[in-house]
Order: sequence, then structure tokens, then C-alpha cells
Amino acid sequence: MIRLKKHTIQEKHGVSHYLVFDSVKDFHAFTNSEVFNFSKNNKDVWNTIKQTAIKRINSNSNWYGSPIPKSVKELEKHTDFLGMHLIENVRNKLKDKLDLFLEKVSQNQLPISQLSYNDKGLGVFSFDRAAMGLAKDYKIDISTQIDSKISKMRVELDKTVYKTSVRKAYASFEKKDHALPSIQLYILAGANANLKGEQILYVGLACNELVNFLEARNIPVEVNVLIGTNFSDKTLMNIIRVKRFQDSLDNNQLLLLAADPRYFRHRGFKSLISAANSFDLEIPQDLGGIKGDMGKNFVKEINSNGFVFEQSYSIDQVVNEVSQILMNYMKD
Repeated sequence: MIRLKKHTIQEKHGVSHYLVFDSVKDFHAFTNSEVFNFSKNNKDVWNTIKQTAIKRINSNSNWYGSPIPKSVKELEKHTDFLGMHLIENVRNKLKDKLDLFLEKVSQNQLPISQLSYNDKGLGVFSFDRAAMGLAKDYKIDISTQIDSKISKMRVELDKTVYKTSVRKAYASFEKKDHALPSIQLYILAGANANLKGEQILYVGLACNELVNFLEARNIPVEVNVLIGTNFSDKTLMNIIRVKRFQDSLDNNQLLLLAADPRYFRHRGFKSLISAANSFDLEIPQDLGGIKGDMGKNFVKEINSNGFVFEQSYSIDQVVNEVSQILMNYMKD
């Protein structure tokens, strides 16, 4: 069953329709299933996008980034972020900004929250921790991540009720006076049609580096990708949670959804048509466009505590973006 939440809010300059997905899996399942329900208009728009993609590929356009895809099928199956080779460039540019933040942490001006375990059901259940105390006659293997997932699946599928001697099996971040607060990040993915594919890569790379930096210091981070557009005074937005506070970051998953031109300009487009269709809207042939500060204005309406990566299309722009987010975070 797909878990999604539909919302409509009235804003100062129009209406916002948005869908919230708890996971990337749910987002893809919805997008792929909604295609079969497209209205005639929305089906025509999707067919036009696929035909235009064929023309772009045949003309060796860099619209989808480099290397140029060989077919529409390749766009549909694309799952690996194109710009991993640029991570080191962005990391080097961000170093001074992140070092300044680290200096404040090391001086205890910004003490760090600690992960703790409890038996009150608060936070997230830790199967790996509970597995250490399961009945001895049941084979549990948590030596690797895959073995742990297989063992967890066997327990969940079995009808037998297993008890664990480990009482404190729930993980949460300990709240301390003056501790660093958690941070919720939103990234507005993609770009308008006039930009080259490579220009889309940078905003995701910067966010990815920031999340890894904060994670390494036990600062709870949640990351959401926004795939949206604006047309006829309507903002249409998909909100996809790609990292929960308690999860480790999947670098490829974040970067693919947030900053990959092949992904955004094909499957991302399909998701916009799917979202419009679910609200009984007829999306225009050009799919609308991204307005200035669209991400920040939208997030302000739904979560005033959220920090937003807006549209930045160069290394210098994303460095400024990270710097501003850290400055605002340290003020709160």
C-alpha cells in the first residue's frame, strides 16, 4: 500500500497542492501507478515529453547531462547519480565554511546531542540491539547489514512471538541544555528548461556534503527533496523524504532525486504529471516552471523550522547556500 498524504493550502499568491511521501519507494510506486490513470490531456503531455526526449537524444543534446543517454528506456531505468566525480570539488570549496562551524562545536559553544537507548518505546526500535537478546534457539545474524535485514525479515514473517532480554531497544537523541537542535533540510530539485544538464548537479552535492558533515557529529538530520512546478497561479509539489532523523544517508538516493538531470528531466517530469493528475489538474505542455524562491516560500508555509536549498547552479552559489544555512542554524 502506497503511503501518501494530499494537501491543498491557500497562499498569498495562489494555491499550493502537494503530496507527501514517507519514502522514495512510495514516491516511485505512486508515480508509476498514476500513469495508468492519466487524463487525456496529461497523457498527451507525457507522450510529448517522451517524443521530445527522443529528438534531444538523437541531436546529442547535453540537456540530460553527460554522458548523453542512448534511449528513453535508459532514462527510465537510470538509477546512478551522474556527478559523483564532482564531489571532491564541492568538498574542497566548502571546507572553510564547515571548518568554521566545527571550530564553534569544538569550543563547546554548540554541544552535540548524544544517541541514547530507552525501554519506553520512545524513538526508533533498534532490531540489531534487540536481536542480541533473542531466544538462543533462533538463529540471528547481524554481522553484516544484509544478514541483519534477512534475520529481521524472518522474525517479522514468522508467527512465533520472540522475546528479547534487551530492555533498552529504542533509540533516540538525548535532549540536553544548549544541545544542538535537529535540522530538517529541503532541496528544490531540477531547473528550468534553459539550463544545461550539468548545472543541475551542484545543489544536491552541496546538501549531500552538509548532511554527511552533520551526521558525523551526531546532529540529527532529516532530508526531503521537493520536485515541483508552478502554473496558472498554482504551485504543485512532491515532497519526498529521503532521510529520516535516525537513518544513515544514502548518498546516491539523495543525489539522484535532488540533482540528476537525467532523473529530473524524465522521471521527475512524470512525477509532476502524476501529481497534477491526482488533484484533477491538467498540466500544461511545458509543465510550468520554477519561480524565484519557490522552495523557500513553500517550505515557510508548511514548516517554518525547515532549511531550504533553493536553486543554485554553480559551485560558488551552493557554497553561499550552505554558508547561509549554517548561519541561520547557529542563530536558532
